[in-house]
Amino acid sequence: MYKNEKKNVKNSSPINGYVKPGFEKVKNEFVKNFDERGELGAACSIYLKGEKVVDLWGGVKDHQTKELWEEDTMVTVFSSTKGFSALAVAIAHSKGYFDFDDKVSTYWKEFGQNGKENITIRQLLNHQAGLSTIKDLPIYKISDFDTSNIIGELEKKKPVWEPGSRHGYHCWTIGWFISELIKRTDPHNRSLSDFFREEVQNH
Repeated sequence: MYKNEKKNVKNSSPINGYVKPGFEKVKNEFVKNFDERGELGAACSIYLKGEKVVDLWGGVKDHQTKELWEEDTMVTVFSSTKGFSALAVAIAHSKGYFDFDDKVSTYWKEFGQNGKENITIRQLLNHQAGLSTIKDLPIYKISDFDTSNIIGELEKKKPVWEPGSRHGYHCWTIGWFISELIKRTDPHNRSLSDFFREEVQNH
């Protein structure tokens, strides 16, 4: 860590860290989050061509105890793997495993029920399938790594709108759908993690 460089960030709000000269605007906006926008606690790290040019953190990590946010405070990260999943889909498509305008049910028969029979892979990947909610799935099933349990539940779901008629971010479900699509279309029936490891990481 840049211990000798932390001085260039003021502590009027409990902000700590470092910004490389030329990135002061990032620091200023970060401070504004606390001074003007009601931010409680946050961190921001930016790399440019392999070099860390911004490393900021501040505020509190617990609004009740007022315990300060630290350099290594852990946070929940959402959607960080969706880009990797999309890359896996792109690779599978480039290998000719499926066409984007194919019906999902062509490869995943159990998917084609309760109004999902004609949903295309393109609609699913474009978040137009009407399958964005998980309100009927209990949390213990979502966190169950036995994928057969949650996949069975997703197969039964009904679209909440006419597929293809609108867009709604499938933030909770798209990972499961992509994972099963990869498994069903890959000649080796690999899981998403295995497919990514072998087709991306090991190349």
